[in-house]
Amino acid sequence: MITIKNGLVLTGHTLKAVETNVIINDEGRIIKLSPNDEDGEIIDATGCIVLPAFINAHIHIGDSISRDVGDGLSIKELVEPPHGLKHQILSKASDAEIIDAMHETAKEMLYSGTSTFIDFREGGIKGINLLKQAIYDLPINACILGRSDKYYDPSTTPEEARLITRELLQHCDGIGLSGVQDVDSEIMLQIAEVCNQEDKLAVIHVAEYYELQETSVQLTNQTEIERALKAGFTTIVHATHPILQDLELMEATSPVVVACPRSNGMLSVGVPPVSAYVENDIDVALGTDNVMFNQPDMFREMEYTLKAVRGSYKNKITAYDILKMATINGFKILGKDISIKEGNVSDILIIKRKSDDPYLSIVNRSSPEDIMNFIMGNQM
Repeated sequence: MITIKNGLVLTGHTLKAVETNVIINDEGRIIKLSPNDEDGEIIDATGCIVLPAFINAHIHIGDSISRDVGDGLSIKELVEPPHGLKHQILSKASDAEIIDAMHETAKEMLYSGTSTFIDFREGGIKGINLLKQAIYDLPINACILGRSDKYYDPSTTPEEARLITRELLQHCDGIGLSGVQDVDSEIMLQIAEVCNQEDKLAVIHVAEYYELQETSVQLTNQTEIERALKAGFTTIVHATHPILQDLELMEATSPVVVACPRSNGMLSVGVPPVSAYVENDIDVALGTDNVMFNQPDMFREMEYTLKAVRGSYKNKITAYDILKMATINGFKILGKDISIKEGNVSDILIIKRKSDDPYLSIVNRSSPEDIMNFIMGNQM
């Protein structure tokens, strides 16, 4: 039994700030929130904020082996499959090198308060197994989204794509596709259908830069966002450039949008309009994207998002909105409630409080060095 006492606790789905004790049993379940009760080992959180741990909702952890190479190249030259610089480096690296690099990145995520990450895993079943080897001894939760190179082969039939998808899903938590421009529309439809039938995740990159949207409309009379949502994908990554009726369609279909603002900035493709998504009640999560050009640090991601969105769109998105993206909203993708409330199993951070506003304190002023304790309820 553990009691976290004397902290300001961000409780429930709304992250309401409450001065209360948090009592956790030996299985990691929160059994009581009470300002007076305590039991077992005491963790004194005086001067601290108690909150759910972060989820990095979109990362390419395989990029860990190619940090900071190719700076200044275009997005296509850097990461487009199958000939982008990243893919060239991965093809030449040994399994041991890839595993070691991913292991270090996973440790960095833990150090910076991330308990869970959602990875776009290249390399088919082998790539999935490499990641499992990389994190087997670490207390971090990985949601692995697999992918097959055969999806990009023009000779692959829709029925073959269904079989490939079913085989992949025996080893991972869903499918993560690089983009609607890379895969035949019918194959994309089959992939999403199989994932939905098997209660697995179907996630895809869309509208990362404006030219993709323009080309999609010219070729299909539909935007990338429209094509992905109509195919059955329930989570979309980037959505940096919604156009035409994209916002209305997103309101109607309620996907989770995973924004990656620092990645968009590094690649010079814009700032995602997350404030517009929030205003239209569209759930937004945050991801750090490619380790190749971003440190997987959710503190950095939150602060950049707050300031880049305010600066670009001249509106007041709040630190509260941003913190929800890095915690509550990201776990919606996984169908998990990790909020701090009685009955939940939650991974919990205790962070030094640096200002009167608890949300700005975390988003605007905190760093990994301010984490005083990290309680992994899911690992107890």
